Amino acid sequence: MSQPAEQLPHPAAAYYPMAGGSPRPAKDLTALGVVAFVMAAVATLCTCVAALVLVRAVRVRLEGGQDAVDWSLGVYYAATVLALLSLVAGWVTGSMWLHRARVNAEALDPQGHHARRAGWAWGGWVTPVVALWFPFQVVRDVRRALSPLETSALVACWWVLFLAAEIGLRASLNLQGDALNRFENVATAQQMSAITAAVMVAALAGWAQVLRVITLEQHARMYAVPPTPALPAQ
Repeated sequence: MSQPAEQLPHPAAAYYPMAGGSPRPAKDLTALGVVAFVMAAVATLCTCVAALVLVRAVRVRLEGGQDAVDWSLGVYYAATVLALLSLVAGWVTGSMWLHRARVNAEALDPQGHHARRAGWAWGGWVTPVVALWFPFQVVRDVRRALSPLETSALVACWWVLFLAAEIGLRASLNLQGDALNRFENVATAQQMSAITAAVMVAALAGWAQVLRVITLEQHARMYAVPPTPALPAQ
């Protein structure tokens, strides 16, 4: 009777682990958390700088026309471009941190409930419509995995500020373009840019707290020192 041929592993087995396999080990979050915060801080700082020089930049354009040259225009455009680049970098590093935190949460508490898969730590920020709540759910469930008794007040507060900052930034950029190029809605653009900068500062503070709390909670579980066994009595 012929022996059955040995089955070779499927080529995709290296990329898709078998169900029921052991979860990946938890990894440190410190470096990614620091970089994610720095990128968000740079974007916030540049937005504040653009808001501060907008008044002078608009006045220069009103007096000198489209060909006007002034330091305020250079600072405004440089700060705006750098803010947008920092936001992209913040999305990349923030998604890396959140994905690692999500994987860590599963490794540290395999029974924890997660409403969204780990991939939404990346895609949730940029997918239309669901971007309004998917990232919040991922962060909320990562926090609850290790601190089930904690409320979602911190995460909810940060998320409301984040959405307000995102909406305000888009509206502010449109108004600033009208003010600088067509000299329309100048007063509204100035007010919106100041409000948006203030909301971004508040959202940055909330994001810093989210990064800090989740990182500390996961590291406390990861690096907990096991109790020393009692020595037998002599």
